[in-house]
Amino acid sequence: MNGGTPVTGDLKALRGTVLDGRYPLEEWLGEGGFGGVFRSRQRLLGAPVRQVAVKLSRRTGLTEANVRELFGDALLLAEAMDGMTDTEARAHLVHLYDTGVADGRGYLVMEYVQGTTLAAQFASLPGGVPARLMTRWARQVAVALRGLHSLTPPLLHRDLKPDNVLLGLDRTVRLVDFGLAARMVAGGHVEGVAGTLAYMAPETWRGRSVRASDLYSLGLLVYEGLTGRHPYGHLHPPYGLPADAHGDWLYEARREIIVDPPSRLNNTVPPALDALVLRCLAHDPRDRFGTAEELIEAIDQPAPAAPARPAPRGAAADLVREADLLADRGDHAGAARRYERAWRTVRDAPASPDDRAERVALLDRLSRAYRRIGNDFQADRYAELGRREGGGDR
Repeated sequence: MNGGTPVTGDLKALRGTVLDGRYPLEEWLGEGGFGGVFRSRQRLLGAPVRQVAVKLSRRTGLTEANVRELFGDALLLAEAMDGMTDTEARAHLVHLYDTGVADGRGYLVMEYVQGTTLAAQFASLPGGVPARLMTRWARQVAVALRGLHSLTPPLLHRDLKPDNVLLGLDRTVRLVDFGLAARMVAGGHVEGVAGTLAYMAPETWRGRSVRASDLYSLGLLVYEGLTGRHPYGHLHPPYGLPADAHGDWLYEARREIIVDPPSRLNNTVPPALDALVLRCLAHDPRDRFGTAEELIEAIDQPAPAAPARPAPRGAAADLVREADLLADRGDHAGAARRYERAWRTVRDAPASPDDRAERVALLDRLSRAYRRIGNDFQADRYAELGRREGGGDR
């Protein structure tokens, strides 16, 4: 690439070369059907100015004309962001910096987001993401959709799923992969069937995507994050059914399913979040939130104040505070260990009525933490101790 000689074979072999005289390919990040992605550092007038991700095509022999067609999704996003006045939404979309052709390969230079994907996060928390954290991520995705949907004409993503949401080290999410994004037509919808079947809205299967179609996909993503399972993951088209009939089969099958609220599988989920997710999953788009802004307003609605749970005083208090922080971060195993140490500190001390309420609250925390890590034996044990404490039977 430095000398203008086309390189063939494994794309990883390009590591250490300089693309188009400006982008040293420093680290191999991964590959997909299109090609490979490298971490690089953009140079301006020979000086490195910022880290970037360079997406490089596996195909060779390309020209500017067919690269423009190949990168139509990225160019659509770049055009959209240029006209986007919603600065909060821009913060949750990956920015495009440059594109071109070098030695017959198309390349795309994008914002480098160091981190992972929501899909990877969900896999690391099989018991479900804590509701507070999942709500924050859901709001950020909804803000990105608000920016896209508010353009003239509106832009629909049409492939929203955990793999297409990046989570940076700053714990901020960014929406990526606009390969199926499309502008709404005058009739108020996007025609055509596009997307990942598992996350596709019912009306998209029928070829008429609307704003609420992206919100349905977001509802599926949030449900999966909260519970560790897809609400329709148990549905499989009959063996032998032609692939082009799967969408119609799923359309009818999902319409008959009553989805359990996420709180059945994640006891950190409050009733308001249950209602929000289930509304996103309404089969008829008219029964969902009408816009991303309406969804954001529902997320921001203050929850009814819950009665405060007493916390132990004295030596156990610090342990409980540490455990609460770990639980908020999703480290329920660490939280359980600290709650247990706090319980051992207070369990043999004489208990006044106020102390007993604090001990019941601690045992409730401890039982929930063990439940979250799948240790039902310990969860049941501490729940029973809590009932005894509450009833005065020691």
